[in-house]
Amino acid sequence: MQELGFLNNLEAKLLKEEVKQGSSMLNNRYTLGKKIGEGGLSEVYEAKDIYSQYFEDERSLVIKIPSAEIADKKDISAFVYSEYSLLSSLHHENIVKAIDFGIDDKTNIAYLVMQKLEGKLLVNVALHKINKEMKRNLTTSLYKALLHMHSKGIVHADINPNNIMISSEGNAQLFDFGISQNIGSKKRFNLAYKKVNAYNPIYTAPEVFEGKPPSRKTDLFSLACVLFELYANELPFVSSSLELLEKPLNRKQLSKLPWSQRSWFKKALAYNPENRPEKIPLCIRIQGYLKRCS
Repeated sequence: MQELGFLNNLEAKLLKEEVKQGSSMLNNRYTLGKKIGEGGLSEVYEAKDIYSQYFEDERSLVIKIPSAEIADKKDISAFVYSEYSLLSSLHHENIVKAIDFGIDDKTNIAYLVMQKLEGKLLVNVALHKINKEMKRNLTTSLYKALLHMHSKGIVHADINPNNIMISSEGNAQLFDFGISQNIGSKKRFNLAYKKVNAYNPIYTAPEVFEGKPPSRKTDLFSLACVLFELYANELPFVSSSLELLEKPLNRKQLSKLPWSQRSWFKKALAYNPENRPEKIPLCIRIQGYLKRCS
């Protein structure tokens, strides 16, 4: 049994090396190309589906596999499948689409196939160069994505500029549901957030630092942080949301935001989640403009 485990680990290591060279194939179907992203939980590679290529359907795909840091954790396949299951239940233009899930026959590595998003990561865009119309488009896109997720009982748990792609049309697409949760499901696949640095600490709600599970209000807080930075060109705190306990939003900070949304920002960025709104109290107009709801 020890020899079998050693061989499996060796094959997995060889696969990693082959992936780096852009010459690996999973389950004799998906060809992996160059690495285009990585984090504490996963690595993402460009990919081609030979079935699609055979039928001259040159769709752009990416494949996500567990990083070496968590590859040996118990039930890692179930953890990867969890993200596939969540994304498969979401069908929205502002959320990345899941295509397939599999476990490679040769290496036993679980993988997730998704559409390749085109555009620029929000984190790589100079905020001062984003005009008002694009800010409205991005705000509307993210509001819609969050409303759709929450209507399905899904909490993203890691909304931040690294997980938001901006298309050439100026719309936002949300991705990376690796630590997301279906709060209405009895089955949950959890990793210790703090041990693997699964979340982005800059945009994380205070209660997560205290070890509490993410919720809809956690997502609202993270979204408010992203949008606050988008409009004010700065975060509502210096380095951590924990600062809001002693220094909540003041009038000067709120003056940098659209007048119609200041009340929502003040509530959404409350330190205590009990003081945050349960839902997004904003209506989305046909042309993408936003107004307050009563």
